Amino acid sequence: TRIKSTALCPVMALGATVPTRVMSLAGCGVRHARGSCAPRSSAATTAALNSSGLHVGPGRRFSIGGLGKDGSGGGANRQDFSRTVNGGTTWTAGTVNVGGVPIATDHDWSMIYGVNADTAFAMFYNATVGSGGGIWRTADGGTSWTKLGTPTFFNAASFPDVVHFWNSRDGWAMGDPNNGYFEMYTTSDGGDTWTRVPQANIPANLSGEYGIVGHYSVIGDNIWFDTQKGRVYRSHDRGQTWQV
Repeated sequence: TRIKSTALCPVMALGATVPTRVMSLAGCGVRHARGSCAPRSSAATTAALNSSGLHVGPGRRFSIGGLGKDGSGGGANRQDFSRTVNGGTTWTAGTVNVGGVPIATDHDWSMIYGVNADTAFAMFYNATVGSGGGIWRTADGGTSWTKLGTPTFFNAASFPDVVHFWNSRDGWAMGDPNNGYFEMYTTSDGGDTWTRVPQANIPANLSGEYGIVGHYSVIGDNIWFDTQKGRVYRSHDRGQTWQV
C-alpha cells in the first residue's frame, strides 16, 4: 500500500513581496517524502517554492492559507483550511465544499495553491482507495468550491500530486503515471479546461515510480518535481516539455 503522508500542516503565502534571498517560512521549505522538512533558499527575486508547505510569489499582496492537520494521531483525512489576508494577524477557518456540501471524507490534501486573496486551487487524493481525487477551485476566498475538469481530468485511476499557477489563467498540474506515463496537464483559462501533456514530451517513468504530494519548485517558467526513486523531472516551458 502506498502512503503519501501530509502529516505537516502546509502553509501557502500568496503574492508576497519577495526579498533578494528567499527563505522558507517557519523553516519548512522542502518537505521530504516521510514528512520532515528542511530550509530552502533561492537568489531569484520571483522564486516560487511549493512543497505543500510554502508558496512565495511576486507581488505586493500577502495572503496565507494553512491546511488542517489531524492532531489526534489517528491519521484522519482532512478537508479543512484556514485563510488570512493580513499577513497572519487574523485567520478564518473553512472546509472545502461544493454547493455547501463538504467533499468526501475519504479525500485528503495533496496541496493548495493560491493565486490571490480570493482564488485558490485545492488538490486532493482519495486516501481510502489510494487513487482518484482531483482539483477544486474557489473564487470567493474559500466560501464555495467547484471541482474542475471531470471526468477525464484526474480520473478514478489517478493520484494527483501537484498544482501550480503562474497567474489567474496559466497553470500546470501533475499526478502519478496513469496509462503508462506521468499524468500532467496545462490550462490557459484558469482551470476551466485542461490539456494533457503528450507522452512523447515526458521521459518514461521507471517501474513503480511515482511523484510526491506537493513536492516541486518553480522559478519563472521552470518547474522541477522529484520522485520516490530519487529522480528529478525538469521543464523549461511551463510543463510543455520535460527532461529527467
